Amino acid sequence: MLKILDGKCKMDAEEKVVMALLYDAVKGCPGVILGEDIHALIETARHSHEDDEIREFVYEKRVLAETMISRPVMKGFKGMIRAEGLFVTDN
Repeated sequence: MLKILDGKCKMDAEEKVVMALLYDAVKGCPGVILGEDIHALIETARHSHEDDEIREFVYEKRVLAETMISRPVMKGFKGMIRAEGLFVTDN
């Protein structure tokens, strides 16, 4: 979600919508790595699309989060979402 909000996400528009809906469905679940401060930032950023300061702050927090969550874990999560059919494919 952070990568979508900082404008660096390369997913297509439909996948971004799916990820946002998935985030909304699980954001209330207990987390191990990301705390309430990140959820509050995400909420603020979702309503501040044109604010470059917020976008830069989100970018900084995303980079920090990526040091805590390994790339293989993130890729595995996205792969699981694809395998479960949450992303529409042209295949």
